[in-house]
Amino acid sequence: MSKRSLERFYEPNLRLTQAHGLIGYNAGYAESRDGGSFDEHQRELVWKLLGDAPIGPDSVVVDVGCGIGGPSTWIFERYSPRQVIGMDYCFQSVRAAHARQNGSGPRFLRGDAHRLPLPSESVDVVFNLESALHYADKQAFLGECYRILKPGGMLCLGDVTTEHRKFFAVAQMLDIAGTQFSTQATLWRTRDYISAFEKTGFELMRHDMVSQEAANSLKNGLRDVGRVGWRGAKGYRGRFCYLWFMEVLFRREWLIYDLFGLKKPG
Repeated sequence: MSKRSLERFYEPNLRLTQAHGLIGYNAGYAESRDGGSFDEHQRELVWKLLGDAPIGPDSVVVDVGCGIGGPSTWIFERYSPRQVIGMDYCFQSVRAAHARQNGSGPRFLRGDAHRLPLPSESVDVVFNLESALHYADKQAFLGECYRILKPGGMLCLGDVTTEHRKFFAVAQMLDIAGTQFSTQATLWRTRDYISAFEKTGFELMRHDMVSQEAANSLKNGLRDVGRVGWRGAKGYRGRFCYLWFMEVLFRREWLIYDLFGLKKPG
């Protein structure tokens, strides 16, 4: 996916977050359809994905596909690790993340998930949430994560999968138009990931499917952002339709939200 296509896709997300004072943009995690804010649900998804990842005061954490820096910031604030590096392919996302910095906190840089600009065996935890669906070569990304992790390090990976790839192959006709709805997504099945983990050398420590919880969060999130009305949502109106459609797909499990906890042996 080109930088131009990716930035066109994420530009309405950036406008939505700026309009509502959000510093993250993911589907979120909510146990019920009622109560809680979109911001709270997004944070909860981060904690759910991290699980018992070994993050201490000497840890180095890399957030690949960091977006505008919400999860990187939350991880830094909660765990106080030695270093959090947020990395994204989109210039505008990295700029937005940098703009909030006040001299302390995570370090943000631009990078390609297929060729991570980090030394081998230098990282304790790799965090990757709702980014790998855009990767043309997920196996290469997994290999890079394995390379940069220290022995015993963890990869916390949250991605969207499907068992209905033929349907979404037709839906990808939208990509030709090059609009804000052109996701350029490469969707794997859950079993494709599990096979790739084994091939790379990772040990699968935990696996959660949270499609219904993601749908609950999106329903609550739509109610949150919808309070501004149609006029107030100028610049990101299309995201109302997009988020509603994603909620329906998760609810019916045409899309699956998988959370994986993986360990590099050693």
